[in-house]
Amino acid sequence: MTKYTIALAALAAGSVVQASTDYGPATYRPPSCTKWNTTGNGHHFAVCHDMEGYFASTISYLNTCSVSVSIHYMVNGKQDTSTDYAAGSIDQQVREANYAWHARCWNSWMWGTEHEGFASNPAWYTDAMYNATGPLQNHLISQTGHPKDRNHVIGHNEHNNANWRAWVNANYSFDPNCNTHSDPGAFWNWSRLMSIINPPPPTGVTIDNSNAGFSVSTGWATASSSVDKFGADYRYHSTAPTSDRASWTGSPSGSHTAYCWYPEGSNRSTTAPYSVVHGGVSTTVDVNQQTSGGTWVSLGAYSFNSGEAIYLSYWTGTGFIVVADAVKWQ
Repeated sequence: MTKYTIALAALAAGSVVQASTDYGPATYRPPSCTKWNTTGNGHHFAVCHDMEGYFASTISYLNTCSVSVSIHYMVNGKQDTSTDYAAGSIDQQVREANYAWHARCWNSWMWGTEHEGFASNPAWYTDAMYNATGPLQNHLISQTGHPKDRNHVIGHNEHNNANWRAWVNANYSFDPNCNTHSDPGAFWNWSRLMSIINPPPPTGVTIDNSNAGFSVSTGWATASSSVDKFGADYRYHSTAPTSDRASWTGSPSGSHTAYCWYPEGSNRSTTAPYSVVHGGVSTTVDVNQQTSGGTWVSLGAYSFNSGEAIYLSYWTGTGFIVVADAVKWQ
């Protein structure tokens, strides 16, 4: 057995697993013992750590009661083996109301998130990781009422930042020098993370199904009855194991978030497979078209070349339809 398989087997055998009531995308998997404080100074900061290890084995390690370390959240970077968790998976160990043991004297002021990977190797700092942790850090800092800035979203190594130390000393009573760690390291992309937490003003490209840049075969029908459509109409197709995709071509270059718009309905697929091409590679995002219609639904943030495409296939679970309406890069 690989170390991933062993870790996953241990988790399956010994963990109480349930959906998080603090943050919907996370799985709540607490240890069997109390590894947190219930009182503190209020959460004012969100600390980004790296695991110096792998997602599944770190969950198992931190849930060991003899280990006097804990964390609020953990985020997976890559699916390292076929038995590993999906990239971007989020695990919660400590409730947000409590104070985990992750950053010495900072603990009573700060939430913490561990990220799979190593400070010396950027391979695990993936699109899936940033797209998962960006909204998570946004969720955390939004509860504080503080600015969503680099004074409040920090690294475990922020003690190396003289400006931050001076700011803490002027505004708080804890010692900014009580940590000695160097994670998440020089390869951590703070600009990328902060652009997800604080999206830039709306700019970019929108393509409706009636615009240049949209393409679909004649097998896709046209309809206009749904009131939550974008523009005058939309195209749709019954799900089937056939390769026949709708496409929207025309991404602007640079870092953008991709979105889709569709009218929702009970006959829609819950796994409409959008494929986002970015930098010459493709990421597939399954979208539940039975909910969240009539608004822009994020497909993730990526770095694009000019003129790349978003595709929608109807090759997914049968008995439903998929709807091709509008997309945008913003």
